[in-house]
Amino acid sequence: MTTRMRIKPGVKIRGEVRRDQIVQAALAVIAKKGVGGLTTAALAAEAEVSEANLYRHFKNKEDIFFATVAYVKEKIAKNMEGSLGGADAPVKKLKQFYTLQLEFMGKNNGIMRFLFSNELHISEKLRESLLQAMYAFSAILAKFIKDEQKTGSFRSDLDPKTTSLMLIGMVQGLMFRWSLSGFSFSLAAEGRKLWTNFEKCITARKA
Repeated sequence: MTTRMRIKPGVKIRGEVRRDQIVQAALAVIAKKGVGGLTTAALAAEAEVSEANLYRHFKNKEDIFFATVAYVKEKIAKNMEGSLGGADAPVKKLKQFYTLQLEFMGKNNGIMRFLFSNELHISEKLRESLLQAMYAFSAILAKFIKDEQKTGSFRSDLDPKTTSLMLIGMVQGLMFRWSLSGFSFSLAAEGRKLWTNFEKCITARKA
């Protein structure tokens, strides 16, 4: 289920907060109706604003799509910063990031429908924005893995870049399978199984 902010009637809110509210409402509509069902009327009803108010914050639907990509990137960046910058052991830091990603995606079912939508893939600018973000996050993870290889926390024969893409792909693949199944299995339980296997692959073997 997609979570979003509820704004009490009569409460004046800042423009950036309203934009976030509309983006979260867009993801809620997409989760229920797909990207094709993201009409102005449906979005306004979900966000509990007038259709005219939507255009005070966004020029058109593509503008909302770009804001949605930015919203997803911001959340992932916060998860990454909070996880990798902590005081836990390196393996636990990666696991925390992985877990946070599953929690975030699991609460926003519309993200998967958006990421695999035709609308995103036919827009070169949208594709490029998302692809650059994925490579940027992968580079951060790869550097983290490479640095911790020097401490003996991860296997020395790992390719950091490939390993980082494996982790990202593990999240995406699980979310896609979960979505196709109609959310019929426990995301947390299946996620733990995948992580256990992944951890065995990356952890340095003890002598």
